This record gives sequence, structure tokens and C-alpha cells, in this order.
Amino acid sequence: MTDIFDDASITEQLHRDLATKAIRARKKSPFTGYCLCCNEQITEGRFCSPECRDDWELEQKIKNIAGKN
Repeated sequence: MTDIFDDASITEQLHRDLATKAIRARKKSPFTGYCLCCNEQITEGRFCSPECRDDWELEQKIKNIAGKN
């Protein structure tokens, strides 16, 4: 039989899972054929290079901190 603490843990985990799922859904963007960072034409993925990916992720983090995302 569960007690109030078990119920709270289950509820907390449910909220955490839902929040994670929502964040992952927002971050996905469809394939456009162009790098998200430099707009170079690509045939697969979202970025033309690891450097562009890193630059784009850093820019997104800065926007999140500034509240512009």
C-alpha cells in the first residue's frame, strides 16, 4: 500500500516526464535542406558541421537565458 510520500514521488515523476516530453517536442524542427546556423544547403540532418551545431546550441541557450525564446 502506498503512502502520501509514494504518491508525491509518482506525481513528481509524472510532471517531470511530461515537461521533458514537451521540451523535446518544441526543439524538433523539420528538415528544410539548409543548415539551421549558416543556411548552407545540406542533404540530411539539421546542421552542416559540428561547429554550426555548437554555435546554434549556444545561441539558443543565450536566447533562453535572455527570455527571447
